[in-house]
Amino acid sequence: MKNVTLTVSGNRYEIKLEDSFADFVNADLKESGINLNTDNKPDKLLKAYLRLAKQAASYEDEIELLIETLDNL
Repeated sequence: MKNVTLTVSGNRYEIKLEDSFADFVNADLKESGINLNTDNKPDKLLKAYLRLAKQAASYEDEIELLIETLDNL
């Protein structure tokens, strides 16, 4: 287990996650412009969430297309 720690509006949050998921979360937060060592504004966290939500929706569309393709074989 690893800790993911970030600060938003002066509040520090620390969450224990499985190692590989923690690595993914840390990398994605950094890629989204979230600073892990300094305070962040809530809008940055919202933008990071919306980025992942868009990615998840895109994956769902791709999965549906694959299922449809396989059904037509």
